[in-house]
Amino acid sequence: MGTLPRIRARWDGSVELTFPDDPAFIDALKANIPGRARSYDPATKVWMVSAAWAPIATRLMLETFGDAEIQDDRREPYRRPEPIRTSDHRLATLHLLPSAPPELVEAAYRCLSKLHHPDRVAPSERDRAHREMVAVNAAYTELRDRASA
Repeated sequence: MGTLPRIRARWDGSVELTFPDDPAFIDALKANIPGRARSYDPATKVWMVSAAWAPIATRLMLETFGDAEIQDDRREPYRRPEPIRTSDHRLATLHLLPSAPPELVEAAYRCLSKLHHPDRVAPSERDRAHREMVAVNAAYTELRDRASA
């Protein structure tokens, strides 16, 4: 057979099927999966099956070929967002962009004050939380006063 058939689950739930040319399998695929739920790309020789029909296509492939390489690309690895780069340390402390309206400044302050409040953290983290709260309070006070002026 050469290479192992491949089933690749995509981020949108659909699957890509790559397999050696087998007219019997292609007929079974066409008989079990409606035309609107499948497509074929002759350039890459890959069959695409929509998410709703993916389990049936996978079962057909495993029954026909016995084994297949299965690749799961449904989840992207988590990427930490880039920190906000701003020359205004008050905006950076509250994780805001310079164009943030006053309502967002207040919402960010409330969220961060709940997150870093010394009474809401473990006793071993209270010193760090206190320092964070002082910085958050100072940044909010300055930005609030600047917005009201």
